[in-house]
Amino acid sequence: MNRYHAVKKCVNASLQLHQWQSRSISVLRPEICDETSAKNFVSGLSNSEQEYLAEALSHVIDEKNGSGELTRKLLAKEAVYAGIPFLGFGFLDNTIMLCAGEYIDLSLGSVLGISTLAAAGLGNLVSDVAGIGTAGTVERNVKRILGRSTVLSPKQRDTPRAHRWVFAGRRISICIGCILGLWPLLLLSRPDQEEEEKSAEP
Repeated sequence: MNRYHAVKKCVNASLQLHQWQSRSISVLRPEICDETSAKNFVSGLSNSEQEYLAEALSHVIDEKNGSGELTRKLLAKEAVYAGIPFLGFGFLDNTIMLCAGEYIDLSLGSVLGISTLAAAGLGNLVSDVAGIGTAGTVERNVKRILGRSTVLSPKQRDTPRAHRWVFAGRRISICIGCILGLWPLLLLSRPDQEEEEKSAEP
């Protein structure tokens, strides 16, 4: 009888310990449901803890995704993800440059006596300055829309083949963006062209 009570007491103690461990784990592990809660959790860690966490996450991602074969389909998808922000950069850069250059040429060109090329250069200056502020905005919006900025694991992204595809995607995207950014040329008209059109009318 004493042995039965001893066994029962051990089982109850084990159950209580398990319940206490479960409650402790639920308390120690915060609920991370979005990017804000994740940032709040990481900001509460020390520098060394953040480094350990980053290294552990990198290993877990590598083990989960693996360092498998880099297929052309996977690399093309990575190139698209890497190139979309540069598509926005090229579009905004040319759009701002053309609009600013046209305004400078029409408003300040005759006053300061600067040439059209000088006005274009000043428009490029305005575009570059504006690009500093819009770069982060474009990247954040692209990441928010796509939900991610890469489809490869850190180990896969460090391969030379992945680097070549990423650079190719960025170059092609920024070229397409710059071409699309030429749309103000369809709307902007110069005074001398308007005069020629008026004089050509019967």
